[in-house]
Amino acid sequence: MKDKIRNYKYFVPLSYISFFVVAFFVFLFMTFPGDIVKQRIISEIQNSTPYKIDIKNADISPLLNVNLKGVKIYKSQNQFLELDSLTIKPSLFSVFSDSPKVPFNAKLYGGEIKGAVRFNKQKNSLQEIKVSIKQLKIDSIPDLISGDGSGEILINGILSGELYVEFDPVPKGEFSFEVEGLKIDNLKVKGMKLPSLGNLKSRFNGIIENKLTNIKELSVKGEGIDLQITGTAPLLWEISKGGGILDLGYRIEITDNDLVKYKAFLSPYLAKYRDGSLGGKIVGTIKNPRFEKGSVKRF
Repeated sequence: MKDKIRNYKYFVPLSYISFFVVAFFVFLFMTFPGDIVKQRIISEIQNSTPYKIDIKNADISPLLNVNLKGVKIYKSQNQFLELDSLTIKPSLFSVFSDSPKVPFNAKLYGGEIKGAVRFNKQKNSLQEIKVSIKQLKIDSIPDLISGDGSGEILINGILSGELYVEFDPVPKGEFSFEVEGLKIDNLKVKGMKLPSLGNLKSRFNGIIENKLTNIKELSVKGEGIDLQITGTAPLLWEISKGGGILDLGYRIEITDNDLVKYKAFLSPYLAKYRDGSLGGKIVGTIKNPRFEKGSVKRF
């Protein structure tokens, strides 16, 4: 059998090719330019987003996945997300594509984010993103997206959901998120601090079209409280800038004994519905929202 293989007319060239391939990958793993790749990723993110990034280490796996560790994404010195790990899985064929797709996997805050981004090489811009989030602790996320990082409202919970957006030629897509075990503290209404709210469940879903986020459902429900919000808001990734027009309607039902006393306080500022719930409008901008008493027909 060995002699038959050796006498095969393509044995020698195949042996050279095999040796070359093995030698190439051994050389690649031993001399992988981690610092160069790390700096390129840092440069790309900082040039195309308002965030800064720091990466401690970069290496490559046998499947040609780029593994990054010690990743921090900063908005300011005190506003950042820290990733346990980030794995980028580029395809060899994507190098030759005008719109390469790059899958990724990130682990952070006890959860995982999987997805893929597609780039437009000609326009040097993001073309598409698809993300799936599982069991992510949201404790530090409000600080990152808030305007000044003050983090006045304290939020805890476990986030899961999906997001899909096409950016070219205009943004369009859909999203659906859910938060289990939601807890909200330090919430103030009209200057009055409300008691802590816990053991809540929140849902946030809608579509992205016409340069707006169309919120079909933003709800917070728990024992004794039921809040629902619908309407339009700025694009999700532009909320932290503070601009953009709000056109939201909300309805709130309070039956909890510890909270019902606040219902009387809120009544003069809100419209009253037939079922006893209260509601109103949120208009203006993210930086300067206005709460109006008018009722909303969709409720």
